[in-house]
Amino acid sequence: MTSSAAQGGREVDARRRQSRHRVLIALAIVIAVSLIVNAVLGAPMSYDPLEVIKAYEMNAAEEDASESEPSLRVELPREFIRKYLQASDVALDAGGGTGANAILMAEVCRKAVLLDLTPGILTLASKNVAAAGMSKMVDLVQGDITNLRQFEDGSFTFLLCVGDAISYVLDKRFEALRELVRVVRAGSILIIGCDSKLGFMRMKLAEGEIDEAQAIAESGECFCGMGPRTHLYTVDEMTELLEAAGCDVIEVASTPTFADTMDAAQYSAPAQWAKLKALELEMCTSSELLGMGLHLLFVARKRLA
Repeated sequence: MTSSAAQGGREVDARRRQSRHRVLIALAIVIAVSLIVNAVLGAPMSYDPLEVIKAYEMNAAEEDASESEPSLRVELPREFIRKYLQASDVALDAGGGTGANAILMAEVCRKAVLLDLTPGILTLASKNVAAAGMSKMVDLVQGDITNLRQFEDGSFTFLLCVGDAISYVLDKRFEALRELVRVVRAGSILIIGCDSKLGFMRMKLAEGEIDEAQAIAESGECFCGMGPRTHLYTVDEMTELLEAAGCDVIEVASTPTFADTMDAAQYSAPAQWAKLKALELEMCTSSELLGMGLHLLFVARKRLA
């Protein structure tokens, strides 16, 4: 081969390598853009417990404060706890946060166990439980609701899972529901709280974010205020999941209903707040109002074998 021919061959090879390189770069850009679009516009994502831990470690103090501030989002579920919890119960607060609900339950029932994913949240829960004088009545456990391997079948007679834990597990919601039902005895009450798909769509539309509302309609997911991506449920979806896991749904509530559509601060005076709360409790289980609020609450009973 002549030197000119060899040179030409090298040039051709170089051009081919450059072409392949450009194709690879273009492919990488397409993949990166696709991932960004999926995250922003709402394509379903997989559950990553480390992302939830990261978000709650950053917001632990805020989360703790929210449990004691006036809020119908936390106050209304506690009324359902008071309604269904029995003195003889052994209760699990799954995804229990900094301890307010576990303390409430331990004041009524035989024993409460608070399980949470985030170490910083459990540290605050330990302080709150001790301050309430309930350390002997409330056990603290780090764990993930998608795999409750710490507990044997039927370990509890009452189960609470509110505060969006079942929304954060995204594609692992099926495993989570099976685990939550597995660890309670037949005939036990479960109270499950989750984010509302229709409620979040209403909120986004009210804020002028129609593209985000459409993305929620298509994917059933969005990013919540604390940071992690969440799965948003309809009444039908959660009812089907609970029934498939072996439960019968007793009640469904929007917690809250009206207060999520207005500035509730105008009712902050104690007498006005009491009236608003009473009205919410009266109306929150009305079927025609269940899509108004940002959160849904399900009361279910595990079927007898």
